[in-house]
Amino acid sequence: MINLYPDEMAEIYDAMYQSFIDYDKEYAFYNNLLQKNEPKSILEIGSGTGNIAKRFIENHQNYRGLDFSTSMITIAQKRNPDCEFLHGDMRDFNLEKKADAIIITSRSTSYLITNNDINDTFNCLYNNLNPNGIIIFDFIDANRYIPFIKENKTVIHSARHKGHSYLRKSDWEISSHDNFILEWTAKYYKDKIDNTTIIANDYSTVRVFTLNEIQLFLYLHNFEIQEIIDRKTYAFDTFVIVAKKKS
Repeated sequence: MINLYPDEMAEIYDAMYQSFIDYDKEYAFYNNLLQKNEPKSILEIGSGTGNIAKRFIENHQNYRGLDFSTSMITIAQKRNPDCEFLHGDMRDFNLEKKADAIIITSRSTSYLITNNDINDTFNCLYNNLNPNGIIIFDFIDANRYIPFIKENKTVIHSARHKGHSYLRKSDWEISSHDNFILEWTAKYYKDKIDNTTIIANDYSTVRVFTLNEIQLFLYLHNFEIQEIIDRKTYAFDTFVIVAKKKS
């Protein structure tokens, strides 16, 4: 796993996602699931530029964020100066104080390319949770997304922020049928699509999952699924899983 978002990309990501995602609704969605279990402490993995963190802090919840991108953390810390953000890898981190709940947001599971990545992540989540702790995470549904990208080779998303239009032109290619691995190429533009004025390029290798795969990985790592939610986002058909740590 590389540093996913250098300084320039972190700023562009932050600007675009202000329009892509209603963060008040995003916070309400996750907080509703969390409060069913009344956690006293929460860790968000993939906390990014701190938009959901801002809502947790404003509501005086015991929240910490963790992200692999130092550039993202820099923006998040400026947005939330009184919040603790940790630089870390979801496959290998160790909290000084274990959490009652860990959420993985923004489809960050897509960057778990190998089965070892997934096994290491679920093992790490288990070890950093208090007894009966819960995890909540989303993932892109392979059964719906792979047919979509086979029919739509190029996908354009637009967003508007602080008087500017931002556009992202994405191309997808299936590179492995074994683990449903996709190569994602994205070009970013400001105000209009003009290949002479590309403001950034982004290249990522990502993985999409079937629900059955995720259910089996959770079973093998001693998590009991509490809830499965079929949830659409601005770009992806996803499932959200709520699972509890078993003794």
